[in-house]
Amino acid sequence: MKHLSKLLVVVLLVVGFNNIQAQDENNPWQVQFGANAIDVYPTGDVSSFGNEFFNVNDHWNILPSISYVGISKSVGGGFSIGARGSLNKISKLGDVSVDDLSHYAIDGTIKYNLTKETVIQPFIEVGGGYTWVDEIGAGTVNGGLGLNFWFTENLGLTLQSTYKHAFEDYGVKHFQHLAGISVKFGGTDTDGDGIYDKDDACP
Repeated sequence: MKHLSKLLVVVLLVVGFNNIQAQDENNPWQVQFGANAIDVYPTGDVSSFGNEFFNVNDHWNILPSISYVGISKSVGGGFSIGARGSLNKISKLGDVSVDDLSHYAIDGTIKYNLTKETVIQPFIEVGGGYTWVDEIGAGTVNGGLGLNFWFTENLGLTLQSTYKHAFEDYGVKHFQHLAGISVKFGGTDTDGDGIYDKDDACP
């Protein structure tokens, strides 16, 4: 199962980057960066699933800095494929205090935007990845919900919560919450008239 989880991540990335050439939407690339929080408590291991989901003070582990970065590419039909890396320090495993365990994760993502070209854009995301707590690593399968708030066509705020289910018994099931800045880019304007080629009658 350990090798299966690694294979899943590789397949997601290969499929995504093999298909990006077919996409020609305005600003198909999106970069995200910001802070993340790790919460083990509401996973069902130490409580009922979803219990005390918003109990930030008692259960969330937050590194007060830029602690995740991601990149994705639209592949059409509201779908995008990408990758994300994150780090954190774990001092709370549910109700148990621990001694600042390191947390690293890399994930492959498939995202579907539920609306197109709106200021508030909800999305769902699935994928897989690998998470290390100190030196112990485990593959995960992930599912999440999020919102993009676009201030301009290219700049926005992204909020997201993702549940990561560990494949191995020794892995740590957890929620990861993300809050960060999103930047879209990559649109082509061949004649420099301010209209992307996709929408330009004379590109």
